[in-house]
Amino acid sequence: MGWMRWTLPSAYFFTSIVVMLIFLWFYDVRSPGYPRKGILPIETTRGDRVFISLLALGSTVFIWLAIVPAVSIWWAMGIGAVEGSVIMRWF
Repeated sequence: MGWMRWTLPSAYFFTSIVVMLIFLWFYDVRSPGYPRKGILPIETTRGDRVFISLLALGSTVFIWLAIVPAVSIWWAMGIGAVEGSVIMRWF
């Protein structure tokens, strides 16, 4: 695992992915989801929206690192959390 520079933000990022997947599994067992149509012109399930929000978070972090690497990555994580909330609610 020496190929990646493990930092606290990257550990939080991967831990949050695992926690989200576990929470999604428990939530789906308790209250099965159904496909719905939001802003996107396709029907998406909860799992689809979580996947899209994870892609958006990863893209935000990479863009953040490319544009403003000197500024703390915590800002990018915060922006990604807001993106994820919007995607889960309206997409």
